[in-house]
Amino acid sequence: MADEKQVARLLQSVPQWNAWRARHDVLVDLGGANLDGADLVGANLGGAYLVGANLGGAYLTEANLGGANLGGAYLRGANLDGADLVGANLGGAYLVGANLGGAYLRGANLRGACLRGACLRGACLAGANLTGAYLTEANLHGACLAGANLTEARVSPPALLFAAWGAVSDDLCRDLMRYDAANHPDGAAAFQRWADGCGCPYGATQWLRAANFTERRKCWEPGPAPSALELCERLIAEKCTADR
Repeated sequence: MADEKQVARLLQSVPQWNAWRARHDVLVDLGGANLDGADLVGANLGGAYLVGANLGGAYLTEANLGGANLGGAYLRGANLDGADLVGANLGGAYLVGANLGGAYLRGANLRGACLRGACLRGACLAGANLTGAYLTEANLHGACLAGANLTEARVSPPALLFAAWGAVSDDLCRDLMRYDAANHPDGAAAFQRWADGCGCPYGATQWLRAANFTERRKCWEPGPAPSALELCERLIAEKCTADR
């Protein structure tokens, strides 16, 4: 049960709330609170107890939720752009259509969370636990998944390839480039020209890359392209963690 005085204080004024928190080292209990559509931009909710809270459509841009417990919270359509969720517990949270673009989720627990259609563009999910999370139709473009746990996560292989994978092993780099080439209008010829010293294969085409990783000329070798599924399995094995 939420502390109603704290709920009222938070909803009255975020700047006053932040000043109050800076002066008082108290447990923030907002468990089960109705904060639907609330303007909480920049709010300091670090370490807060928000289990089962209704934050649907709430504005939490650049809010501090580091270490907060949001287990089972309702966050459908919430705006968490740039929010600090480092080490937060979002296990079983409902985040359908939420905006987590550029959010910091390093080490966060998202086990079983529903992120269908969520925007995770540029989010940091390094070391996050996404076991059994639903990522169908989620935007993972440029998201960092290094060390994340994706065991049994529901995700589209092509969407996962758009995460920021950075440098990979030579063999995987070669096969990712083959996949990229298979989705290029000029195919392997464009990549061969690039390997021979010419400009970016995508410099003169309307189409964008089919995978996001660090390409290396020395690794290019024409050949059959693996499936998106196979590449994702290899990326997870190389860059992510096993179940824990």
